[in-house]
Amino acid sequence: MQKEIIHTGIALVVIFFLVVLADLVPFWMPMMGEMVVLLIVTVCLLVWVAFIFAERAADEREVVLVMKSGRVAYVAGLLVLLLALILQVFSHAVDPWVPITLAVMVGSKVISRLYFERS
Repeated sequence: MQKEIIHTGIALVVIFFLVVLADLVPFWMPMMGEMVVLLIVTVCLLVWVAFIFAERAADEREVVLVMKSGRVAYVAGLLVLLLALILQVFSHAVDPWVPITLAVMVGSKVISRLYFERS
């Protein structure tokens, strides 16, 4: 079960990176295409948030509190960046750093999870 969740998370991150890369090249996509890409990114991030809250810790109380607060901060950062991306898409001026930061946050979460699970 745990490996299935990890594989699904990795697949989600790969899809997310591909969509973000496609969105960084706006000259080939019409306006409706950009909206579809924005919808796909939003859905991917919401599914990713579900994976974050599905994680469980079996350690002492303080460790659990720290982990939960870290998750809340991570999700808050994702939501703020997603809101910035949505507002920039509607004003037709997407700063490339916003989707890049979103991609780095999600990718670093997957990489750190895989690293700490093996150690």
